Amino acid sequence: MFGDPDLPQREGARLRSAWAEALGATPSALEGTGITRVERADLGAVIVLVLGAATVVAAPPSAKRAIAALPLAALHDVEAIAAALPGSRAIGTAHLLFTGTRPAHPAHAVVPATSLDVAAVGAAMDEDEWAEAGVQGMERRWAVHDEQHAAAVAGYQRWHGTIAHVGVAAVPEHRRRGYASSAAAGAVSAAIDAGFVAQWRCRVGNEASLRLADRLGFTRLGTQSAVVLHDG
Repeated sequence: MFGDPDLPQREGARLRSAWAEALGATPSALEGTGITRVERADLGAVIVLVLGAATVVAAPPSAKRAIAALPLAALHDVEAIAAALPGSRAIGTAHLLFTGTRPAHPAHAVVPATSLDVAAVGAAMDEDEWAEAGVQGMERRWAVHDEQHAAAVAGYQRWHGTIAHVGVAAVPEHRRRGYASSAAAGAVSAAIDAGFVAQWRCRVGNEASLRLADRLGFTRLGTQSAVVLHDG
């Protein structure tokens, strides 16, 4: 069971249920300390989820033998998994953080984002960084402005019924001024008020994103790793 005081038992159960549904496992697979292997014929990748002390490995039948031969430690190493599967490509590992509590009141005014706000922030950012933030495709979005221009945008996307996946992006020259924190706080608060558990995902190595999530009250509970298989 999840014992962190920032994620009560009810929210922990919802979190396990959502991730179990996403991977094709049972919620009990994400309890305790064991490793559960799920065979998924529809997958074109190997996905390893670590949530709390539990691990779920989801993979297609074509990868089953190679994955089964790996030592347990290698299941948490995307490069080791990719090396065991010729032609595959390691996507990487992301931190998973969650909260069921509204963050502190934002320092800057947060307003519903227009499509122009989103486009302006996206145009000012590196293409890969903008794609990683994922704000463009989110169903609900908010913005913080510096005078007349959008300095940061954030939003959330409903995921498997009870989870709100949160994303945030800020114009590079407006960073370290609290704009991204305020926009994200608005998105997280709206998600919590709508009855969701808020999820934050950022790649390992993105320390700025981790620090922002920590300031917003998110708790680190696991990681998600992915290795894409070769075509066919």
